[in-house]
Amino acid sequence: MTITVLCPNLKCRKVLAVPDHTRGKKVRCKYCTTTFVVPAKRPSRAPAPLPQPSDEEIKTVE
Repeated sequence: MTITVLCPNLKCRKVLAVPDHTRGKKVRCKYCTTTFVVPAKRPSRAPAPLPQPSDEEIKTVE
């Protein structure tokens, strides 16, 4: 299986397909030769839940 990563070089920014087993390892962009580390795991797409106010923080507005 392959994953897609973006070359971090601001002058390159090519989308690269790299093998799944390269997560957490250094790879080299085949277009600009920049070496970078492939992210270890997929970032979560779900936003963090909002904190719930405590009973002391809840006030009645009249």
